[in-house]
Parts: sequence; C-alpha cells; structure tokens
Amino acid sequence: MKKNSIEYIEGDAELKSAGEIKVGDTTVKAKNVLIATGSRPRELPGFEFDEKQVLSSTGVLMLEELPKSLAVMGAGAIGMEFAHVMNAFGVEVTVVELMDSILPIEDADAVEVLAKDFKRRGIKMLTGTKATELKKNKSGITLSLQTKDGKNEELKAEKLLVAVGRAPNSEKLGLDTVGVKTEKGFIEVGDYYQTNVKGVFAIGDVIATPLLAHVASKEGEIAVEYMAGHKGPKKLDPDDIPSAVYTEPEIGSFGPTEEKLTERGVKFKKSVFPYRGAGKSVAIEASEGVVKLLYAEDTHEILAAHVAGRNATELVHELLLARHSELLPEDIASMVHAHPTLSEAVMESARGAEGWAIHA
Repeated sequence: MKKNSIEYIEGDAELKSAGEIKVGDTTVKAKNVLIATGSRPRELPGFEFDEKQVLSSTGVLMLEELPKSLAVMGAGAIGMEFAHVMNAFGVEVTVVELMDSILPIEDADAVEVLAKDFKRRGIKMLTGTKATELKKNKSGITLSLQTKDGKNEELKAEKLLVAVGRAPNSEKLGLDTVGVKTEKGFIEVGDYYQTNVKGVFAIGDVIATPLLAHVASKEGEIAVEYMAGHKGPKKLDPDDIPSAVYTEPEIGSFGPTEEKLTERGVKFKKSVFPYRGAGKSVAIEASEGVVKLLYAEDTHEILAAHVAGRNATELVHELLLARHSELLPEDIASMVHAHPTLSEAVMESARGAEGWAIHA
C-alpha cells in the first residue's frame, strides 16, 4: 500500500454524503466511494457465539487446543471444510444439517464422492435434522435434535461450531443518511456495482452475490476500472463464477446443477467420467472422483461442470476457460493432454460429450 501511495486510515467509517466519509475526527472526501466491508458469521437465536463452547468460523481458528469432539451445525462449504480439518487432527466430528443433503447447493454426484469418503473417515453426517435447543455445561454442550421423521434425539460434544452462513457488515455505515438501498442487509447494486446513489459503489460479501473472496476481488476490479474510465464488463456472469470446497476430496464447480437447468427449462446432456479411468489417480491412490460436464443438447455449448476428487478446484478451471472462451467440448477433447495426469479425466469427459471417449 505504501509503494502505491495508498493512504490508510483506521477506524469506524460512516458516510455523511455521497462523496464524504467521516472516520473518527477525520473527514475524507472523494469523487467515488467503494464499500467493501465484508461479512461476519451469522448467529442463530439460541445458539449465540461465546467463542468458548459455541464457536464461529472465526473462533474455531483461534483455538489453542483441539477438542475431543465437535458438533458442526451447517453442512455448507464452511461447515464441511472444518469437519474435514478437525477430523484430520483426530477430533470426533458430527455434522448436523437441516437439508436432506450435505452441501445442498452442489451437484449430487460430486457430493456423493465426498460423503462416501467422509463416512469412511468416521465423520457422522445427520442430514434432514434440525437442532432445536442448546444446553451448555462444564464438560461441553448438548444439542436437542429433531429428525425428518419426527424423532427427538440428543447429541453431546465438547464444542459446537455454528456454520450457517454469513451476514453482511452493512450496519452503522450511514447508508440511510445518503439513501443507499439495501435488502435484508445486503446493499443493492447495478452495473459496475454502483448503488442507487451516484458515486457510491459496493462489492464483496456486503452485496447479494456469492460470498467468495475471488468474487469480491473481481467485483472490485470491475468497479474501480469503471471509476477510472475503462468500461469493461458490467458485472460478473453468475455461471462463470467458480466454486471451491476445500475438503479432501475437493469439489470444484461452475454453473448450474442438473436440477437448476431443468428448472430453467434448458435442454441439456451430460458426460460423466470417473477419476479411476485416469491412470494417475490410481498411481497416487486418489481414484475416487468424478468429472461431470453439462452441455446444451443442440449446440453442445458448455453450460456447467462439477468435479469431485483430488485437485478438483484446480482441474475445473480448464472447463471454465473453455466456457468463458466459447469453446466446445470437442476443442478440449481434441487437445493433447499429458499422460499421466488427472487432467486426462477432464479430456475424457469432453470426449464423452462427443461420443468418442477411449477409456470410458
């Protein structure tokens, strides 16, 4: 920041007008204001964080000693990533999820790969289960649970991690003072991430786009390039945003799931190739995995991809680049891929779409 002559002022900031911010006793004026205040772990009534027995995703990173057991509320990316990490350290982990599946917004076939491995490792996953009450005592916590068939159960653990999403940090920013519109705490934005107030922009977790660091970074680039007079893309295409779940095995994806495409009325086909068909996966003892390519039935346009397995968060980008560059599966299928590599599974999934997979 010093190298680029960026002035840094620390403190609580509040908008006083479209181009004026007050930070303590200091007033800063500017032609444009970019709000990038991020988010925080979302609290649930009755399950409030104390960061001792009831942990947020921030608090769990501050632990100096490992608990013997950990209950995790929420089987989204954050909950599953911490379940993976804690299990790897020898902690007994139980995940409680209200929906019928872990990682409910991810592709079902990709999730199946992860769930199978988690079960093998001894991670318990209670899906379709609601946590109704929390009791704390000296030895740990007790969760009262209600299963989808109406049964009442109890879960005891030393600590509880509540990972049920994140809330935008949009309070006390003076948004009402200047008339910036919000909905459910998220700042509303239009093209180039400008709010309804000219000269006030917002990016990242404080707006209603995927709450991912790489999304915030790219949104910031788009907004600031526009402020500087360089008119590039107006905003990110949601279907071009890669999603990554950093468990082991990993899940990397972009675009809609089969269910979402069906809901949209899109006619599509799929090509699914197992990791085991790529020799390197067997050689490195990481043969559990899948590459799924979804493409338009008529034009073969790449619509989405869902990868589960070793290095999935890296492999998915070849397919995303192809979609972004308006390439077709045949372009990937006909390109030479080094052997042995995991990327051969990507090539074979593309060959499957064209009907000429060799190692299927």
